[in-house]
Amino acid sequence: MFAFLCVTTWNLTAQKFVQNQSETKITFKIKNFGSYVDCLFSDVNFDVNFNKNDLTNSYINTTIAVSTVDTNNKSRDKSLKKEKYFNVTKYPNITLKSRKIEMIDANSFRLTGDLTIKGITKIVTIPIKVSNQENKLNISADFEINRLDYKVGKSSFILSKKVIAKVNYLGTK
Repeated sequence: MFAFLCVTTWNLTAQKFVQNQSETKITFKIKNFGSYVDCLFSDVNFDVNFNKNDLTNSYINTTIAVSTVDTNNKSRDKSLKKEKYFNVTKYPNITLKSRKIEMIDANSFRLTGDLTIKGITKIVTIPIKVSNQENKLNISADFEINRLDYKVGKSSFILSKKVIAKVNYLGTK
């Protein structure tokens, strides 16, 4: 009986997931000269513990290696890594640390966390969609941030201040 209770309790609370590297992606796009530029970070790491029945103990933390930014233009990528934009030498990572996750409906949640870019931390609220089937967890999010809030570049007529981010995470137990 004790063993059954331990296993049952473990299944209700332990929901730590292991990231599927090839299926997990963070992309963003920004208007530059009136056209969108698509960007990808190829090195992203999620630390996810999620159970929709125990949101108090759930979290989604992310670390992005800024040096892996890829816009399909080596010259632009090099420029983005410099001090004016991401300043990779001084600030090698972008991080998101969960504060809380709230349920909106069965598959929709609101993640509130600390987003840090270039040493500047702001509280953000991100709508997320979650699909949890068997031993797989898929989290997706589409949201916007203002790059000027994090001093990524300067105000410009050429480059939009609005950055549209898209996240797709796949993990397994």
